[in-house]
Order: sequence, then structure tokens, then C-alpha cells
Amino acid sequence: MTAARSRGTSDTRLMVRIAQMYYRMNLSQEQIGERLGLSRFRVGRLLDRALREEIVRIEVVHPDARLVELEEQLVERFGLLAAVVADVPAASGAGMAADDVARDAVADAAADFLATRRPAGTIAVSWGRTMLALARRLPAGWTQAREIVQVNGATSRSAQPTRANEIVERFAATSGASIRLLVAPAIVGTPELRTALVEDAGIRETIDVARHAPTAIFGLGIPAPDSPHLESGFVSSDEQARLRAIGAVGDIIGRFVDGEGRIAWPLLDERSVGLPLDDLRTKPLSMGLAAGAGRGPVALAAIRGGYVNVLATDDATAAWVLAHG
Repeated sequence: MTAARSRGTSDTRLMVRIAQMYYRMNLSQEQIGERLGLSRFRVGRLLDRALREEIVRIEVVHPDARLVELEEQLVERFGLLAAVVADVPAASGAGMAADDVARDAVADAAADFLATRRPAGTIAVSWGRTMLALARRLPAGWTQAREIVQVNGATSRSAQPTRANEIVERFAATSGASIRLLVAPAIVGTPELRTALVEDAGIRETIDVARHAPTAIFGLGIPAPDSPHLESGFVSSDEQARLRAIGAVGDIIGRFVDGEGRIAWPLLDERSVGLPLDDLRTKPLSMGLAAGAGRGPVALAAIRGGYVNVLATDDATAAWVLAHG
């Protein structure tokens, strides 16, 4: 027993010595073998054993490691094509200023992802604050797209502009692509008016182009008092209160959904002008951006509904989705 214990201690010390030489002194396995009179094969086996027995632990300590881990968990848990998680410092606080910080961080990360992905063909885009932040950050030549098409109506019914034209134009200006606008409100007064609008040849053709676009990029909004849909006059304050009362967690390309990704208020949806949500499920790249406080439920709803296969979000929202999904 004493001899066996001594032999075990000797092996452990040898593993520690080899690990020190390999990981701290940066010696090669061949150099270690020469110094200790061991074969390169045995040095490699002892290094592997040192890892298995946790004599050596390899940790990635860069701050981005936590973000990469969140991205990998989102992809594995929900079967996404990819996830993009941006770091937003806790010191950002709360309120609109903090949402602005989150929006900028997510837009930066999403722009980097898209520049690496370089989507081609036609790209369908929505509008909103996060989409505007993204459009302002896209580098020249980020895409090989031929056309940028607006995916949902945006003609404002109030003095507050939606900036939808600017978003589409900025997407195109960095790529040389042509543009196609959807010249209609996001939500109209009656289902009959919506039916009449989509029968117009120009609007019908724009929606059809958006339907066949291989890539869609859109923001994930929430029914908050400062929602662009409220500010632009598409949804009244009473309608917004009802949306919250019936469990709407947010909107995806202008269509309000519940926590499972189902249409929250069918009668309101019948007044919405733009691409139906079901068409997002078939796109090779369908990227939703969720930035800021309270976006966890709509991000999870978009995943559950199958409307996104790429989620770009902040770290707090990513953590919420993983905790509740």
C-alpha cells in the first residue's frame, strides 16, 4: 500500500510538473520529453490525464466569454441558426436612457453579424428605433443584396414620423441595392380598408416581394406608452390598454402576439398591413432584434412562434429568455 501510494504521488507530481512546463513555460511536448527523459506520447497522455483529473483547468476569462456562452445556450436550447448577444453594463441604469444604450449595443453587434453573414438577394426590413440604430451602423458593402423591401406599413397617422423611409434608404445606401417601400399605414381603421389597400397592385407586389425575400430583419417591440405604434397614431391608448389586458407581450413586424407567439387580438390583426407572420417561418435568415428592458417576453414569443432563427439581443434579455424558456 505504501509503495502504491508513493507511486501515485510520484505520478501526480509528474503530471503537475509537465503541466507547469507545458502551460506556464510554453514548452512543447517534445521539449518536455527531452528534459524529463520521456517519450512525446507519454507526455501527451499525462497532459490529457491532468485535464481529466482537473489538475489543470482551462478557462476562457475574456469578458466576451460570458456573451459567447449565452449565445451558445440560446442556439442549443431553442434550435436557432445563431444568436448575437451584446454586453450592456449594469451601470446603464433604467428608463429610456438605458434602453438607448441597449439599443446601440445590440445594433452594433447585429451589424457585425450581418457584415460577416453577407446576405444576398432581397432583404425585407421593418422599422422602429432599434432598426434605425442598426441602419445607421451598417458598414459599406455589408451585403450582396439586390433589393431592400419594407415588410410592413409605416405611413404615420400623426405628426410623429416613423423614419421607415430612412431605414430602408440607409440599408440600401451601404449596399447599392434598390429599394421598395410599402406606402401604407401599419394599421388602418377597418378590415375592409385593409383588404382594399392590399388589393392595390403596388402594395400587393411589395408584400409579395417581401414574402419571397430570403432574409428578413426586424425589431421586436413592446406595447409601452412610448411605442412607435402609439406615437405614430396606429394604435390608440385604449387599444394599447386592451392589448396589455389580453396578454399581448409585443409586436413582430407590426403584429401583436401573446407569450406563445400567437396573434393576441385577431380583429386588430385584420387591420394590419404587411407581411403575415407565418411567412417569416420559411425564411433561411429571419433575424429579430430585441433591445432594452421588458423585451424578454416578446423575444421568447418570437422564438416559440418560429418567427426568428437568429436572435440579436442584450445580455439581460438573453438571460431572461433562458430562465423562462
